[in-house]
Amino acid sequence: MAKSSSTGFEYVRHLEPGVENPATLEVLLANSAGPLTVGDAVQLTSGYLTIAATGEAILGILVGFVTDKGENIFKTNESLLGTLSGDDTYTAASDNATVDKVRGVVIVDDKALFLNEADSTLTQAEIGTYFDTTATSDQITGSGSGTISQFQLIELVTVNGDGSTEDSKGLFRISESQLGWAAS
Repeated sequence: MAKSSSTGFEYVRHLEPGVENPATLEVLLANSAGPLTVGDAVQLTSGYLTIAATGEAILGILVGFVTDKGENIFKTNESLLGTLSGDDTYTAASDNATVDKVRGVVIVDDKALFLNEADSTLTQAEIGTYFDTTATSDQITGSGSGTISQFQLIELVTVNGDGSTEDSKGLFRISESQLGWAAS
């Protein structure tokens, strides 16, 4: 799926050799949840999917949306009451849990590595340290800490796909999961 938004977590690879597809879950969106964008960190709130709060355990990274029939909401002919924006953002209707029943597809794998940009320079000394997300849950914030937080920096990304240099991107893994696993 193409992304019209320029920020967010993007799945790159798995820490285990040979694993191409990380573990995912489909979770019903909360009524009026959103806007939610592919690449956002999300969490379970009272059994429904919502945007993740900074500093709280997360469920994972949102990678798509599907209808109750399993169809991509950006390609379905179904009429939905929620609001589509661009090709990667959705705001659930106020009765999503009983009418549209749109679900978010979430990578929940603690060994999945996600590319993301920090709001400051990342350094080699921060490899292995922990970070939280910004209030919009789509970008890493602050400097690395020894205290377990939502994500752990595994690798620096110093060259962009176009060959330009970079000093604020890295590969991160989920380290504070609502599914019960802690940093390993």
